[in-house]
Amino acid sequence: MRLYWKIFFLLMLTLLVTAGLSGWLSQKWLMENQAIEARLNTLTSMGETAVSLYADEGAIAYRQWQRHASRSQHFQAVLIDAEGRHVLNRPIRRPLQPLLEQVQREQKKITMINPPRLGVALPIMHEGQQYYWLAGTHLSPDIMKQGGRQMLLIRVAIALLVILLISWLLTRMFTQPIRQLKQSGKQLAAGDFKARAPSIVSSRKDELGDLARSFDHMAEALGSLVNSHKQLLRDISHELRSPLSRLQVALELARNEADDKASDELDRIELEAERLNELIGEVLTLARFEQGAVQAENKPLQLHDLIQTVLSDAAYEAEASDKQVSPLQIDTCIVSGDPLWIGRALDNVIRNAIRHTREHGSVEVALLCQPTEAVITVRDFGEGADESVLSDLFEPFFRASEARERHHTSSASGYGLGLAIAKRAISMHHGTIHARNHPEGGLEIQISLPKL
Repeated sequence: MRLYWKIFFLLMLTLLVTAGLSGWLSQKWLMENQAIEARLNTLTSMGETAVSLYADEGAIAYRQWQRHASRSQHFQAVLIDAEGRHVLNRPIRRPLQPLLEQVQREQKKITMINPPRLGVALPIMHEGQQYYWLAGTHLSPDIMKQGGRQMLLIRVAIALLVILLISWLLTRMFTQPIRQLKQSGKQLAAGDFKARAPSIVSSRKDELGDLARSFDHMAEALGSLVNSHKQLLRDISHELRSPLSRLQVALELARNEADDKASDELDRIELEAERLNELIGEVLTLARFEQGAVQAENKPLQLHDLIQTVLSDAAYEAEASDKQVSPLQIDTCIVSGDPLWIGRALDNVIRNAIRHTREHGSVEVALLCQPTEAVITVRDFGEGADESVLSDLFEPFFRASEARERHHTSSASGYGLGLAIAKRAISMHHGTIHARNHPEGGLEIQISLPKL
C-alpha cells in the first residue's frame, strides 16, 4: 500500500474516532444535564405541593407528607414562613441559613448545582402568604456514571490518548524506517560497502521501500566501483614492478657505459626510480590491508623499546634536514601486537611530522602508560592543518593544503599513503589514531593502543 493511502486511512480513522468520542461525550453531557434539570424541577414542584398542603390541611398533614416524600424521593427540605421560622417549629440548620438569607433578599429562585449535590431555594406566595421552600438532594450513582466533571475530564483524556496513539503510529511509519536507513547510510559512509537497508524496510510496498531498494542498488554500485578502483591500483602496481626492475638494470648498464659523463642525470633517474619503487610498495601494502590479507602477530611487545628504536632511525632523517626528534616522557609500557606493523605505523607518523615541521625545528614524541592503554603523541611545529580536513589526513593519497606543504621541498614530500597505512595498522591492533591542531601551534597525532 502506498504512503498516500496509509496516511489517508489513518487520518480518516483519527477523524472517525474523534467524532465518535465527541458524540459519545455530548450524549453523556446531555443526559447529565437532563437528569439535573429534571431533579431540580421535581424539587421545585414539591415546594408548591408542600405549601398548598400546609396551608390547606395543616402542619400534621404536611409533616406526614414530607416524611413519606423524603423517603421515596431521597431529598431533605424545610418550609419557612414569612417571618423566617420553620413551620414545624424546629430549628433551622446552620448550613441553610445563608441560603435562606439569600432567597429572602433576592426573592427569586436559586439553584445550587454541585454534583453529586443539588439544591433549590425559592419564594412561594399562596393566598397572600409568603413562604420559602429550601430543598436539597444527591444525584444517584447511576446518574453520576453518566457524567460529572471528573468523568468528563477522563473521557477527554481518553480522546486525546487515542489521537496521540494514532499520531504516534503515523509518525513511526515515517521515522523508524528513515532512522534505519540513516544508520545504514552511516555504515556506508564509514566504508562498509556491505551495508544494506534492513529487509523490513526494503520489503515495503510503498515509497520508503522504493527508497530502501534504491539505497541497496547505490551501495552495491559504490562497492563495485571502490573494489574496481582498488583492483586497478593493485594491478597497476604489480604490472609496474617488472618494467621498474628492468629500468634499474638498464640504469646500472648505462652507468657503466657512460662513466662520469652523465652521472648527475643518472643519479636523478635512480632517485626517481627509488621513489617509484617506494610508492608501488606502499600501494601494495595498502591494498593488502584493504583485502584483509595482513595478519598481525600478536605477542607481548615492549612498546618503549620499539619507540626508542624508531626514534633512533628517524633522527638520521631529521638531521639531514637540519631538524631533530625530541623524546619527551617515555614510560615503560607493554602491549600485545606485531612489532613490524606497529613500528611501521610509528615510523610513518614520525617521518610525516619531520617533513612538515619548520626548518631548524623539532618533533616531540611522548609515550604515556595509562591504566588501560598506551598513549603515544607525536607533535610537529609546522603550520598545522585546516580543521575541516583533519579526519581526511588518514585517507589514501590525501595531501594537505599549501600551508601544510610550505616548509618542505618536493624531494621530501610524501605520497599521501603513510598515514593511511598507519591508521590501518593501528586499527588492526584495536587501537585508535586521530589528529588535532595543537593549541600552541603545529599538528599533533595521538595513537592509543590497549595494554596487555
